[in-house]
Amino acid sequence: MGTVYIFRGKAATGKTTLSNMLSQKLLIPVFRKDDIVDALKSSKNIHSESINNEVCYNILYRIIQTNLDLNANFILDIALGDRKNAKAFFERLDFKDNNVLKFFIDCSDENEWKARHLKRLENPLPHQSFKSIEHVVEYYQNADVHPFADEYIIDSSDTLEKSFDIICEIIR
Repeated sequence: MGTVYIFRGKAATGKTTLSNMLSQKLLIPVFRKDDIVDALKSSKNIHSESINNEVCYNILYRIIQTNLDLNANFILDIALGDRKNAKAFFERLDFKDNNVLKFFIDCSDENEWKARHLKRLENPLPHQSFKSIEHVVEYYQNADVHPFADEYIIDSSDTLEKSFDIICEIIR
């Protein structure tokens, strides 16, 4: 039986940093939709955002399901802040007898969260589609971004080191 650690939440809450920290501690891989998006966008072959997303999630689904079938230990770092989309993605997966720990990463300090976005906007990565802080705020005002009952809520408004310590306590 493998263990799957899922990090989900809004952009700029620390999911990638925290999942990288856990990956280094446990010496297990991290799978991210963002890595697939970045590879596809750099190829310049797919110009439609909706097609790009569909292809990325289908590739990610196959990678994740293969690792679930192998009972492998791994981390899934996936934004899917919107509950409807997250639920649809997770329902496609057969978690079998694997142990699944789900973390919903949030930043309750809105000023800190906005500051993180402003920093990201200075040098955006290919997968980062937000063009302004107003775009970010509007997007999340219209999304159902809340934790599920089976997710541990990690508030990254303090230091990421403190958030990581909380995650480590949970997985012990």
